[in-house]
Amino acid sequence: ILTIFFVILFAINNANSQIILSNDTTASCNSFSYTLEAISATLTSITTDDSHSSVIPIGFTFNFYGIPYNSLIVSGNGYISFDLSQAGGFSPYAINNPIPNPGSIPENAIMAPWEDKNPALGGSITYGTIGVAPNRKFIVTWCEVPMFSCNTQIHTSQVILHEGSDKIEMFIQNKSVCTAWNSGAAIQGLVDATSTNFDIVVDPILLAERNFPLQWTAVNEGWEFLPN
Repeated sequence: ILTIFFVILFAINNANSQIILSNDTTASCNSFSYTLEAISATLTSITTDDSHSSVIPIGFTFNFYGIPYNSLIVSGNGYISFDLSQAGGFSPYAINNPIPNPGSIPENAIMAPWEDKNPALGGSITYGTIGVAPNRKFIVTWCEVPMFSCNTQIHTSQVILHEGSDKIEMFIQNKSVCTAWNSGAAIQGLVDATSTNFDIVVDPILLAERNFPLQWTAVNEGWEFLPN
């Protein structure tokens, strides 16, 4: 039994990443070592720097801090928001204050992390709903999106929303620090619509919140948030 276990473990650790877009369709996200969930080939409407997507249906009801939502928007700067009033509009890039920051965008958001990226220069931001009710998943992937002012530094991450459990999964391949812009600021976590409730990730190395003004990095990380 132990031999079989170690053989399986070795095989898993050496498996190549896969992204399944649809039947008979394959794609890659370069060296992203995490085995990504299947994702739709649907691109967001984001084509310019610092912008929000149009309204995107989730495909099921997702409860965020106890409030049900059926649609959301995606930011080119690395977050999801349930504030549909910002659809198609400007997505702020300047991070000058920690979260919570009442009355300032982003609120009602999942930050994976929020930092200044520039999808106009490359990469892709895709979304899709997979699975069968009542266990569907909504997935957003920022794939090889260049950092603003540090264009050779690219970012890949993914957020998965789970139907029923309202669990949030967040995966980061590589989060570097662009000291040439925004002083390298980036924020990872959750905040509700009124900035009353929030959950900021604590860096396991620095032992401080990944909030402004902390400079932090991440490689091949996974985080899970469960509603309380």
